[in-house]
Amino acid sequence: GLWSKIKETGKEAAKAAGKAALNKIAEAV
Repeated sequence: GLWSKIKETGKEAAKAAGKAALNKIAEAV
C-alpha cells in the first residue's frame, strides 16, 4: 500500500544521503 511505498522511498533516500555523506568525507580527506 501507500505506507510501504513511503517506507521504500525513505530507504532509498537514506541510502542516497549516506552515499553523498561518504563522498563528502572522501573528498575532505
